[in-house]
Amino acid sequence: MPDIRQGCGEFYDEAWQKWNEMIRFSPAPRLRRTRIIGWLKRYSFASLLDVGCGNGEFLLQLHRSLPDVRLAGTDISGAVIEANRQALPNLEFSTLDLDFETLPRRYDMVTCMEVIEHCGNHADAVRHLAEMTGRCLFLTVPCGPLFEIDRRVGHTHHFGPAEISQLLQSAGLRVVRLEQWGFPFFNLYKYAINFRPDAACAAFLSNKPYSIPQKILAVLTYAMFRISMPFGGYQLFVIAERAGDR
Repeated sequence: MPDIRQGCGEFYDEAWQKWNEMIRFSPAPRLRRTRIIGWLKRYSFASLLDVGCGNGEFLLQLHRSLPDVRLAGTDISGAVIEANRQALPNLEFSTLDLDFETLPRRYDMVTCMEVIEHCGNHADAVRHLAEMTGRCLFLTVPCGPLFEIDRRVGHTHHFGPAEISQLLQSAGLRVVRLEQWGFPFFNLYKYAINFRPDAACAAFLSNKPYSIPQKILAVLTYAMFRISMPFGGYQLFVIAERAGDR
């Protein structure tokens, strides 16, 4: 496959023409949003930055739950950022390539879901996240095998718990919670969708609206995800805070 890091902004501009339905309805993004929002509600904070915000679905849900928090989002895709500015004018949006850039301020909370695995330099990307984090970083990254569909959507690397912990520590953050979530149902889901990757991509990664049967399947899969275990899985959930903070 071509090197996605070459012209990567254009790659993700095109991708976001196909990913909107998947992000809204697919059980994995939905589960990540649900868990991170649940964790965030345990904190008191005034500002939050979502790095790799995509179509803003997470920020929209968070705004409904925490309407008084100042919310901002960044993404490498200029096209999706412009669409977000039109759709969500009360929130702040900026184009950002995490491999090379940071915003010139810190936010109380930073969230970054399924972004680091797309980056060319993971250590720099994590360091840039830390530079924008005032208190806590909420991070999700995939672990386990690098499947065919993962490669097609731009993954360059999957992480183990020790590796991601070391990257965060080197960036000046301390891990306060880490879960290797997803056993057994998320793991089985990853194998299932990669059994016939061409068919799965054609059905679920397209610019066509999800059908009623697809939405029902997504809901049923999400219900199975809800009872997956926080160990032995192919998904890492991490909370890290600035070293020295309590």
